[in-house]
Amino acid sequence: MGAYPITVVYQDYWKEKPRFIKAKANEPRWLMFAVEEGRFSYRIDDVSGEAVPGDIVLCPPGLEFQREVIEPLTFHYFIFYIHDTGEGAETRSIDLLRSLFSFKYTSSEQERLFNNYRLLNRLIRTQNPQSKRWVQHFVNDMWALFHMDAEQLATQDRLADDRLMKEARALIDQHAFREVRLQDIAGLLHIHPVQLSRRFQHVFGISPSRYLIAIRMEKAKTLLVQTEYTLDHVAKLCGYENGFYFSRVFTHYSKMNPSQYRKMYSLATL
Repeated sequence: MGAYPITVVYQDYWKEKPRFIKAKANEPRWLMFAVEEGRFSYRIDDVSGEAVPGDIVLCPPGLEFQREVIEPLTFHYFIFYIHDTGEGAETRSIDLLRSLFSFKYTSSEQERLFNNYRLLNRLIRTQNPQSKRWVQHFVNDMWALFHMDAEQLATQDRLADDRLMKEARALIDQHAFREVRLQDIAGLLHIHPVQLSRRFQHVFGISPSRYLIAIRMEKAKTLLVQTEYTLDHVAKLCGYENGFYFSRVFTHYSKMNPSQYRKMYSLATL
C-alpha cells in the first residue's frame, strides 16, 4: 500500500483494438481507461460521452460501464481500489468525477500524461516486483493529476459544463492534423478569439493553442518512434507545412529535436 492513495490490482495494454470483447461491465472496483490513440464512446450510469487521445475515463465501483470503439483504440487499462481514509475520500472522488468531468478527465498536463504512458509501455514488458512498484507510481501520478485539477475546479467553482467550449475542443480534435487556425474555430462558434482562449483555459486548464500543439506533438512522438517517415512527412501528418517549422515547435515542446527524440526512444523500445 505504501503512501499511495490507490492500489492497482490489474493492468493491461491494448494496441489498435478494433472492438471491446465485452460491450459493458459492472466491476466491484474502479476501472481506468487511459487513451493513447483512437476513440471510443462510453456510458456510465446516466452519463454518455466520447474519449480521445489524452482522455482518461474513470468508472467507479458498481456502476455499469458501456463502451464501443469508434476508431481502433490504443489504451492502458487498470483495475484499482482507493484507500478510503474514513473521511469520505472515495465518495468525494466520485462526486468530483461526475459533476466536473462526466467521468472523463482531460489532463491540463498532456506532456506529463503521455510521458507516463511511454514509461508504462516499457514497464509492461517486464513483470517483476520492481516494475510493478513503478506501475503503481505512474498510475497514482495519473490519479493525482485528476485530483489536483478537480480540487482546483471545485474550490474555484469552475464546473466544466460549458457546452460551447466542449464543442470548441471537439472542433480542434477534428481538425488538429490539418491546417487550422484558432481564429477559424472561434468564427465557427461565433465568438471572439480572445473569448475562446479565456473560456477554454477556464474550462480545461490549458489554452486552445497549447492543447492543439500537445495533440500534434504526441502524435509526432508516436510517428517518430514507430515509423521511419521523413521529418517532412511526419510534419504533414501532424498538420505542419514543412519539417523545418515542425522541428522548431517539436524542439521547444520536447526540449530535444525530432532526430534526437527518435534516436533515444527508438533504441529504448528495441
